[in-house]
Amino acid sequence: MNSFNLLGLLLASIIVVAVDADGDSSLVQLQSLSRDFLTFLGQQALSWNLTDPSYASQDLTCLNQLAQLDVDLRNSDLWAVNMYDSWGKAPSGLLFGNVFELGSFDQCRRVSYANYFGSIEGQHCTLIIDLRSLQLPVGSLWYGICVPAVCRPALVGALSNAFLGGRGSGLWNDLNSFCYGNEEKPFSALSIVAIVLFSCYGFVLIAATALEYLFTVRKSTVPSYVQRFSIYTNTVKIFHLTPPSKSKSEVMDCVNGIRALAMLGIIVHHVVGLTYLLPNVNFVLRMEYEKNYLWAAFHRLGGIAVDIFLLLSGMLLTMKVLRELDSSGKLNVIQLYLQRFLRITPAFAAAILFAMAFIDHLGEGFLYKNIAAQHSGACSQSWWSALFYVQNYVHYDSLCLPHTWYLAVDMQLYILSPLILIPLWKYGKRFIPVISMLALLSISCVFATFLYNDFRLNIAFSRNEMEKKTYHPTHARMSVWLFGVMFGYLLHKTKSSTIRLPKPILTLGWSLALGILILVAYTVRQVYVGDFNAIPVVVDAFYESLHRSLIALSVAWIIFVSINGQGGIVNRFLSSALWQPLARLSYSMYLLHMLILTPISMNIKVPLYFSAIDVVFGCFGLTGLSALVSIVWSAAFEYPFFGLEKKLIKSK
Repeated sequence: MNSFNLLGLLLASIIVVAVDADGDSSLVQLQSLSRDFLTFLGQQALSWNLTDPSYASQDLTCLNQLAQLDVDLRNSDLWAVNMYDSWGKAPSGLLFGNVFELGSFDQCRRVSYANYFGSIEGQHCTLIIDLRSLQLPVGSLWYGICVPAVCRPALVGALSNAFLGGRGSGLWNDLNSFCYGNEEKPFSALSIVAIVLFSCYGFVLIAATALEYLFTVRKSTVPSYVQRFSIYTNTVKIFHLTPPSKSKSEVMDCVNGIRALAMLGIIVHHVVGLTYLLPNVNFVLRMEYEKNYLWAAFHRLGGIAVDIFLLLSGMLLTMKVLRELDSSGKLNVIQLYLQRFLRITPAFAAAILFAMAFIDHLGEGFLYKNIAAQHSGACSQSWWSALFYVQNYVHYDSLCLPHTWYLAVDMQLYILSPLILIPLWKYGKRFIPVISMLALLSISCVFATFLYNDFRLNIAFSRNEMEKKTYHPTHARMSVWLFGVMFGYLLHKTKSSTIRLPKPILTLGWSLALGILILVAYTVRQVYVGDFNAIPVVVDAFYESLHRSLIALSVAWIIFVSINGQGGIVNRFLSSALWQPLARLSYSMYLLHMLILTPISMNIKVPLYFSAIDVVFGCFGLTGLSALVSIVWSAAFEYPFFGLEKKLIKSK
């Protein structure tokens, strides 16, 4: 038996199908077809052409080592048995969604055998095999094999396709991203530069903290530039608790709770969404959870949290700008832009640099190399458009840190804000119809795009194009921000007086806010997991174009009644001082939570069993870990740059 026969023998155990007398498919192991399979591979071996320029000189060594594996396996040598033992075997529960038989990832890579002719090391490769020709209700099978490390992934793929092609099947994946040897991962030039930069900046932070301590011990005044970079001072600022205000003020304590809960909603949304992408052995059960009413709402409503941030951004920016215009009669646009840029860019740039330099070194597993290559490749291409906040238009198909598309939307609206806020200050309520028209145009754009393209929220393969046209573009998302602008104008005009609404109006407002939440929560399941053939496309269009604005209006109502002393238990809950640290960490948590979640989730070596309780634990775990890392990140890359724009402009 030669090396092709060996590889064929091991591959033969993975495909399971038989046809009974009636032509119906039933599952049996293909072990009985091994002889025919070996004959086929023997014929392929005789005609295999290694003189083709696409083959490397090491391929002959690979074939010889496979042949030695064949001989030693027949002699029951421990190293060969160990390598074969690490292979995947025909999976159980294939019709229940278990299309993953990955073998033993670590066992394979620990195989090591040496003789007079050299050494043989293990290399784990994951084959994604097309099963459609077998008329099974599954499209592919993920199968792990263990081959000598000297074998190039291209040759392993060619050997696999040589067998599978003769049976109407083949590989779906490029093995260059799915083969792991025991190779070391050297640091790239970028990684070394990043280590130097982070180390130097870390030294500055530690030195500033030590200097602050020395000044404090000597009871001397600590210079502002020392305090600015002191880890101790910035950490104290994060955890400083301010008692809730007992009178109406511009502090708006309830916003802290809303911001913190919105960040938790984003974490829930991403944890659940990524769980759906992981290899589950009980795919059928996972699909049942996905179609569950409460589960769908639990997942999808978390995604609306981004729009709450847009509402708060428009509201707070409007109040700030109108306050400045009232006091000075003019707006320092350069300072406005510089403040925003310095507020969000240092932490964002550091996250991008960290991802580009170290994502290859954060884990390993049968999925990790492929996912890491996608992330590092995207950032290598689009880091500059991310830092210029235009990647949602320029590099949509290769977003660097894809979840940060929101920063581009928010910054673009921030840059355009003087064109709206200055006329709003100058013309007052007479300019509100113009803003309302812009919001209506944004909503109409999403609605018309859905109808024109027949977009359906429940069709996964059309979601990428749908998000490109209606989810990430600023013109499609600005309606919520514009509602925030109008709401901010209302709060600015009523800041000096407390508005007490009569009970009928108060009851009506709470009823509408609660009704909107219930309506959106009910509709989200129908449009995402229901039978899209049972409802017309106009339902999806209405939902996608309106639900974010409706939720934003409900949140605006909660803020309005809370700051006017009529929020009751809702206001007391949202205004709790305990929300303040989490609210201050929300930006760093937003940046980092996916940098934490993705490597951890993709650092898997066996398929997982999906369960709701594991998802809940994942949400709490990511929240806690993101908060801990964000304390350092915020103290290092956020707080040192707060207010720096005033000093820069003053010095000019």
